[in-house]
Amino acid sequence: MNFGMFTDFHVRENLNQVEAFDESFKQVLAAEEFGFDTVWLAEHHFSPERAVLASPMVIASAVCARTQRIRVGLAVQVLPLTNPLRVAEEVATVDHISKGRFEFGIGRSGLTRYYQGFNVPYDESRTRFIESLEIITKAWKHNTFSHKGEYHSFDNVTVVPKPFQTPHPPVTVAVAGEETFPMIGEMGHSIFISMNTGLEQLKVRLDSYREARRRVGNIEDGNILMRVPVYVADTEEKARSEPETSARHALMYAAQELSQTAASEEAADRMHKMANLPYQEVLANRVIYGTPEQVVDRITKVKEDLGITGLVMECNYGGRIPYERVINSLRLISEKVIPNFR
Repeated sequence: MNFGMFTDFHVRENLNQVEAFDESFKQVLAAEEFGFDTVWLAEHHFSPERAVLASPMVIASAVCARTQRIRVGLAVQVLPLTNPLRVAEEVATVDHISKGRFEFGIGRSGLTRYYQGFNVPYDESRTRFIESLEIITKAWKHNTFSHKGEYHSFDNVTVVPKPFQTPHPPVTVAVAGEETFPMIGEMGHSIFISMNTGLEQLKVRLDSYREARRRVGNIEDGNILMRVPVYVADTEEKARSEPETSARHALMYAAQELSQTAASEEAADRMHKMANLPYQEVLANRVIYGTPEQVVDRITKVKEDLGITGLVMECNYGGRIPYERVINSLRLISEKVIPNFR
């Protein structure tokens, strides 16, 4: 089972942007030291109160240069906002810098504010995503190729370098909507899922993903990585109380900011409901907080129920947990949780 640490490069309270970068890079190095498999990088725009991670490919390159073993992935690059030829070049470049440790995580994002800022109509996001992924894949597999599509057209282009990994870095796609699971299943890619969707809905949607993969001849299920907030402390009381303020902040942010720019009524409604959840329900259904033993039990149950192959652990959900506590939680995960799944 793959254990990854997700980071937003949060701007915590009383930190300036220089300090936010420095602290986040220290956390990444701690994840490598503690034996995590992957570090996953978010992408945020126009959110000065939240994060400084606006250029995940640049940060990925910096992380690769600072580390030796840990894999480095995007979770996720908002693909419709970019030029696919440039993305193909940059992914292949970072793959070489990392000597094959790069993971290409992509999605559309449910935040229309990003699209408004870059003057890209959100209602084109799905078709732009599909066309961009097609172009990127062609760019890696062919020496010279042409393309004529709805948004991009070019003749006889040669993208260099080609990726270090053969045929290219692993591609993992963020899925949320009911129709997206089978669509990505038919493409044959691995997926990111979120605990926010709800266990019963996820079971149904994952069935449709697996069925779609089988229809096109993929016998294996593919990697299913779940993004979920995780916090571990020595006692149950600490594990619940220490991240509470940060978790409540994350939920209120969702209500006040994200719901206003959600891409669909389903997403807006889901975010509004989350913001008003009692903390006990958050603990029961939306996060994995507890002692090492409790967290092992929760992960085991999720793995058995959903068949996930890895976790993308958000270790500072809400961005308000002090750095020292985040590091202690990472250490406990490394020493007392991960070994149970090796």
